[in-house]
Amino acid sequence: MKIDDLSQSGDRKIVLKSSGLTRILDSRVDINAPLSTVWDALIDVESWHQWNSFIPMVVGKLRVGETIEIKVVSPGMKEMILPAVYEIIQYEKISWGGGFLFFVYKGIHEFVLEEIDDKTTRFRQIEKFQGPIVLLMKNMIQKTAIGYLNMNEEFKLYSETKCATTC
Repeated sequence: MKIDDLSQSGDRKIVLKSSGLTRILDSRVDINAPLSTVWDALIDVESWHQWNSFIPMVVGKLRVGETIEIKVVSPGMKEMILPAVYEIIQYEKISWGGGFLFFVYKGIHEFVLEEIDDKTTRFRQIEKFQGPIVLLMKNMIQKTAIGYLNMNEEFKLYSETKCATTC
């Protein structure tokens, strides 16, 4: 597996892993707020428009098996409307995805929370792009990486500001 560091600075962590017809973006940011505060902010999809420039709209409920609509705004790209919820593990993970004729393209997006200590939570976004079309998606994946980095910073600021008044 080939690994490229797409981070733009020491605080903006993201790597692209490539193998065959699979590409995986893996980004992270450490948030100075307890896990429960970060989780509550993450699942409050009605408030995402206040802080999230990458996914400013979510319609539907975050429940396994539910189809939700999200509007994804990657820098320099058209807006996209996506997917279905695959898995929710409280305080740990939300997984969703979609695709096109599942053998041409399938994408799985995960938000993962890791408790560093009682005052610090690591937020990760991981996206697995699969299928023959990934060979033509280099530019789109790089723009998506910028969107992840921006969202991570926005979520960090939002969660830390929220914690300053409630923690």
